[in-house]
Amino acid sequence: MTRLLLMVVIALVCDVVMGSAVPPVSGGRGASDQAADKADTARPGAEGDADGTRVLSDGLPPYEPVAGLSGKIISIGDSTTTNVVARVATEFRRIYPDVTLQITASLTSIGPSALLEGRADMVPMSRALTPEEVQGFTSKYGYPPTEIKVAADALAIYVEKRNPVPSLTLGQLDGIFSRTQRRGGSSIETWGQAGLTGEWADRPITLYGYRPENGAHQIFQQQVLDGGQFRLSLLVLGGGSLIVQGVAADPGAIGYASIFFTCKRVRPVPLSGADGRLYAPTAENVRSRKYPLSRFLYICVNKPPGQPLGGPAAEFLRFLLSREGQQIVAADGNIPLDAATVDEGRQALAQLTGQDEPPTLRAK
Repeated sequence: MTRLLLMVVIALVCDVVMGSAVPPVSGGRGASDQAADKADTARPGAEGDADGTRVLSDGLPPYEPVAGLSGKIISIGDSTTTNVVARVATEFRRIYPDVTLQITASLTSIGPSALLEGRADMVPMSRALTPEEVQGFTSKYGYPPTEIKVAADALAIYVEKRNPVPSLTLGQLDGIFSRTQRRGGSSIETWGQAGLTGEWADRPITLYGYRPENGAHQIFQQQVLDGGQFRLSLLVLGGGSLIVQGVAADPGAIGYASIFFTCKRVRPVPLSGADGRLYAPTAENVRSRKYPLSRFLYICVNKPPGQPLGGPAAEFLRFLLSREGQQIVAADGNIPLDAATVDEGRQALAQLTGQDEPPTLRAK
């Protein structure tokens, strides 16, 4: 009961902080092609399938606690990845009651400055650091920050569950969300222009999205709009849950947010991948990077070369990259890493902590 209450409190705190922060298109696919390529849209974090169970139970090393760990971890960063940190922190505190965690969720742009200024031990990020952020850090410290992948994720394209649009391309999304159309397509302002007929043909499209300071906004702008500008009609909200709630209440709406926020009242739309086939944001498609808006969630730390990472933050990362840590990642809707990516992170972590890890970390 105590752990449940703690989880609720952390979730509420994060929600409060996030709320205050931070003509038919040519080349379309026929109905037969869409049916043939119909993608699985099951909630990706519900790792009950054979692949998810195998990855979690057989591919990852179990966690081995250390004795006498104490101290404080300050985490300041992006709300999406901070959600993962907060959930893992509940179990980490059970193992290490003498470790205090101070967790703050904010806009994506806040984390890199907190790391640069030494105000945070860990900086959760929903995107990789930009070259400018890395350069600023390197100019001050003489070495780059260390980025550890801690979960996989996808920017899902949500519509209200009754919306019949079968799939979309990145070009169509650019036509829907952008006022500059750098991908060279046409402006799409009604669902008829996106290929729907009947009562949907003249229905205007309502747009939901993030603030410019949010990592999801930045990723979407670069990967979908090709660096172009959003429409001025974009309804900007403070977090993914609010965006999905807005879409759920509006049959004509479309929005983008982490797949973590999916719910029964909305539907993630399959997208056309680089090979022209349709991919839903499932765990398998995200891990394989076939879903075009796949991404990683990161934790960034300040680690001088040749020196161990100080304090208990390194042990938190080691727990997060263990079998138990990734099970927590998967439990409520995030996508756990595949074993190879966990190996990569733990090898980097071995250098952070000064520990000697074996070349391969498959569980025995």
